[in-house]
Amino acid sequence: MKYILTTIALVMSMTTTNAMASSQSATIDGVVVASTAIMQEIIRNQPEQSCSIVEVPVYGNSGGTAADAIAGAIIGGVLGNQVGKGSGKDAATIFGAIIGAKAAEENGGKKVIVGYKQVEQCDVTYRRVKESVVVGYETTVELYGEMLHVFETNRQYQVGTTVPVRMTLTLN
Repeated sequence: MKYILTTIALVMSMTTTNAMASSQSATIDGVVVASTAIMQEIIRNQPEQSCSIVEVPVYGNSGGTAADAIAGAIIGGVLGNQVGKGSGKDAATIFGAIIGAKAAEENGGKKVIVGYKQVEQCDVTYRRVKESVVVGYETTVELYGEMLHVFETNRQYQVGTTVPVRMTLTLN
């Protein structure tokens, strides 16, 4: 009954107002009688990590041989001799031979596996998962104990809660 009176009051106020006004609105209190979640299925990628222990080689140099050191000394001496001048030529030759022998000894060897160590290796894979998510609520509101209105809302209301409902009437 109150709803009908409110509607009549809105219509009368619209007809007696300026001709340019084409709609009127009023807020009416209603009581929530139901609020149901609106669900939607989505697919998302869920990461899964799997780890295992693996053995990996450890590399080292075998070291150069005496022949490597001699060859390095000869090459270093020749290069040092080319760089030096005058009385410093002998010192440059000796210094070049020492550096060449040392470099050949360290780099002349081969890389070899000197052992193994255990290392944890992890991989991430993605699995497609279907799940339901809430995208809104279908809320049913009773106005003045007579009329039920159903709305889509973004939040869930408790049954029995009083909520304001804005109603707009438009005249053509």
